Amino acid sequence: MTKTALQLELPVAAPAGSLKHVQLGSQIVSYRFRRGRRRSIGLSVGAEGLSVAAPGYTPIHEVEAFIHEKSRWVLKKLSEWRNAPKPQTVTWVDGETFALFGDMVAIELAPGSREIVLEEGRLRIGLAPDAAPAAVRKRAIAWLKARARDFFAGRVQHYADKLRVPAPTLALSSARTQWGICTEGGHVRINWRLAHLPVRLIDYVVAHELAHLKQMNHSKRFWAVVESLYPDCESARRELRDCDHRLPIL
Repeated sequence: MTKTALQLELPVAAPAGSLKHVQLGSQIVSYRFRRGRRRSIGLSVGAEGLSVAAPGYTPIHEVEAFIHEKSRWVLKKLSEWRNAPKPQTVTWVDGETFALFGDMVAIELAPGSREIVLEEGRLRIGLAPDAAPAAVRKRAIAWLKARARDFFAGRVQHYADKLRVPAPTLALSSARTQWGICTEGGHVRINWRLAHLPVRLIDYVVAHELAHLKQMNHSKRFWAVVESLYPDCESARRELRDCDHRLPIL
């Protein structure tokens, strides 16, 4: 089954591997190293630092020569990660705030109520008088996912209408590394955590995935379809690359 995904740039833990060190200029840089079935050496920088993957036959001196060759890029990315805003960790107490569809909402606990209501910038969460914080969190996340699915469904229908195609089957995703995915069978999954971001970015992801119903690739024809659905696609695409810190940790 063919599928095409829009990648989500989030802090992802480095893959397991041996810890090594290399000196780049005046800095000693630690990195996680692993060998695998691949054709070339790959570098990635994330929340856990530098990770290096190489074909199984590559001598370590060639690996470190490659790191030295890319040292300016490595040091730049490590600096960006150190200085980047850190994601907010939400505590489920009165007055805590987090982003929902690009706007900040404040949590308001309502003991004795059974409803969750969003009204005038407040997310009123009904709970039993003796409810534990974990129970509040579980109920709130279930509500957020349902709210996200309802909203996404409306946007999927909107862009399907623009394409003059039937709305595809929609499901939510909790993937760590993908905003959305479209399969050749016409099934679309959208990451529910997009609900924290502005509507314009949600629309871009939905338009991107539905464009795959016409072009199951990332060719020039595909991008022409995306642009016909969402003319400001390049701006949205760039903005998505820099929004990992805008997704709170719930």
